[in-house]
Amino acid sequence: MSGNTENPTGDWTTALRYIAGRKTAEESLGFLAHVSATVRDTPELADVVPAAARACVPFFASAVLLEAPAVHGEPVEHGPEQFAPALRELLGAAARDGGPRLVASSHESLVGQSDPQLLARLAELQVDSAAVLRLEFRGVPGGHLVAVRGASHRRGPFSPGDLALLGEVADRVAAFNAFAANLTGRASR
Repeated sequence: MSGNTENPTGDWTTALRYIAGRKTAEESLGFLAHVSATVRDTPELADVVPAAARACVPFFASAVLLEAPAVHGEPVEHGPEQFAPALRELLGAAARDGGPRLVASSHESLVGQSDPQLLARLAELQVDSAAVLRLEFRGVPGGHLVAVRGASHRRGPFSPGDLALLGEVADRVAAFNAFAANLTGRASR
């Protein structure tokens, strides 16, 4: 601390923000390492997507839906049943939208970019924020990653940093899905 005798509270506030930021960064890196190891080390192809979904809940999201058609005919959901309607509705909205991502968050940095009607609908479904990312790896389409957070989630609504982290998770699952599609395509030849 700077030893500022005029504003010692400001020094403590700065120190606490610094510590909280470091803790969040360390947790995020640990989470990403855990997801990477889960995708890499899960022995059966059919078990990778459910394991990746389980790795995301509850640390990163209240509930997750992963759509990976190379290994699963139906989307894989993980989280409390109360979030299932929101997950399915968001997957449908993303399919209709066709864009690479759909984000609805009450976070101060994202609320202006979020559709107010979608935020209101999510609130009806007990969801504080949501993100849908299209899974695509080197031109191989691979479904979607849908993540939602309830109002009581410890990390709060999705922030820009959370979206970057979710993008990293999506990249790992998309790469796995492309690998599995290539592998199953070779096996059927």
